Amino acid sequence: MVAEGAVFTTDRTVSIGTIDGWCNALFDEIAAVERELWLVVVATLVVDVWLTHIGLQHGLHEGNPVMRAAIETFGIAALGLTKVGVLGLAGLTRRQLSEQRGVVVPLGIALPWAGAVVINAALLLSL
Repeated sequence: MVAEGAVFTTDRTVSIGTIDGWCNALFDEIAAVERELWLVVVATLVVDVWLTHIGLQHGLHEGNPVMRAAIETFGIAALGLTKVGVLGLAGLTRRQLSEQRGVVVPLGIALPWAGAVVINAALLLSL
């Protein structure tokens, strides 16, 4: 027999409150560094645009076909303006979320942009 308010798994029964409590504690810890995450977002934005610009000067090509066309038409500023637009939209989205859950916004931007910075740096180092 499974207790009320519990989830049955193949190997054991886990209280829903336990999972919810763990998630809340994790979000609380991440929310404590939200300001730093926004700084990482801004830093990765700047570094990604800069490394992309250097890569283009050394004969590399933008991987995103839409951004490639925009850069070819309007220059590297198109990439910077697009990223600033994403940053603005992220800020508006963040305002709609609770203090605890809103941290997913900078985290969701910082991770892929940091990945792009690492890839760009690796490509430039391989030249």
